Amino acid sequence: MALGTVCAKSSVVCLDFITQRKEVLYSLLSVTMYSCADLLIYYLKDRFHMFVIFTWISAGIFTASAIDGVVRRSPLPLGDRRKVIGLLAINSLLSSASELVTTLANVLATPGDTVAIINTAPTVVFVLSVLFLGDPFTLAGISFSVLSVIGVALVTQPPILVGTLVGDISNEYITGVSLAGGGGGSAIIEAVLVIMYRFIGNYDIPPVYVTLFNGLLCLPLGLTPCNVFDVWSTPHSIGEVFALSSTGVAWYLAVTSLYLAVKEKQRPVCVITLMTSEVVIVMIGQYLLFRVENTWIGYIGALLIMVACIGIEVSGNAVDDPADENEEAHPIIEKTS
Repeated sequence: MALGTVCAKSSVVCLDFITQRKEVLYSLLSVTMYSCADLLIYYLKDRFHMFVIFTWISAGIFTASAIDGVVRRSPLPLGDRRKVIGLLAINSLLSSASELVTTLANVLATPGDTVAIINTAPTVVFVLSVLFLGDPFTLAGISFSVLSVIGVALVTQPPILVGTLVGDISNEYITGVSLAGGGGGSAIIEAVLVIMYRFIGNYDIPPVYVTLFNGLLCLPLGLTPCNVFDVWSTPHSIGEVFALSSTGVAWYLAVTSLYLAVKEKQRPVCVITLMTSEVVIVMIGQYLLFRVENTWIGYIGALLIMVACIGIEVSGNAVDDPADENEEAHPIIEKTS
């Protein structure tokens, strides 16, 4: 009897956590799907041209979105349709750019280094959230954002960041990490994109439209260079078809989950910092699949990432709670005003 009571209470606690912390579950799902896509791209890079891989990703996003739209029949929200479509168009431009440069970076560099540099985005998101969304400028927020950046650098230790002579680094690698983080790179685009999700979420736009617009723009963006440079090639086995298709579906699920996480939390900096745990998953995947080993410094970095993820979530909830308590404590004032 006592055991049954304990199990019942544990189930209630777990259900409450899931209900109140949906953004954590969405973020973890997005992290997992992005990691799968990154590793699949690296696996496919010796079999297909990078533009072919990008085209398959675009096709997967569009197809999954179209199926989702037909099944759910989610309508666009009523209101200013022109503004909504404008936001979706801007978002699709940013998403297309992010997917393209991330794909190229994964091909030219390695998934670990690419993901590490892209996940310096929390600091950019923190600054943008304070400037444009009115999020509080807290010491905890900036501290954990910086800690996550230090963590991803320690985990992967990209040669370009730890003092290796530029002459000893291949041009492909330099191009890859530049696409991942340098001016206009995926890290900056990803940061702006997460802020965009906050604005789009305010209009209660279903995620299927976010990915559908994205797929519509990405398809011609991938097919054009394939035809211009004559690099198109078809898969020769069911395994290759499955890998290419899975990459697109994984990316679709990752984008959908990230959008829902930002929409649920309404604080992009918390979500994007949770996303830094992608580095750990990719590093484990690299070792298991490609036997890319790490050092003890890398494990320290992984620990820092976990501390940053937990800390940013706890500090974010601490900032949110006083407001919630204030609303509950003064309901009459709110109604009379």
